[in-house]
Amino acid sequence: MTVFVRDLSKEERNRLVRIARKGADPVQVRRALLILASAQKMKVPEISRLYHISGEHIRHTIHRFNEEGMDSLKPRYCGGRP
Repeated sequence: MTVFVRDLSKEERNRLVRIARKGADPVQVRRALLILASAQKMKVPEISRLYHISGEHIRHTIHRFNEEGMDSLKPRYCGGRP
């Protein structure tokens, strides 16, 4: 089964492009690039080869974006082991 990101609005697409080009946080930049590649109907194995990221991580990022939207790009850093 092929996983793609949902249809993006014009505002979302513009914001993703801006983050991908001028983002300060490398995690957000990488996630924005993954979402934009999926929006161009690239399949997960193609994205994996292009960005050297595991397919499982790409699928997780796409599903999370489909559910949460732009908030999913922000990293969820948690505290470490107490």
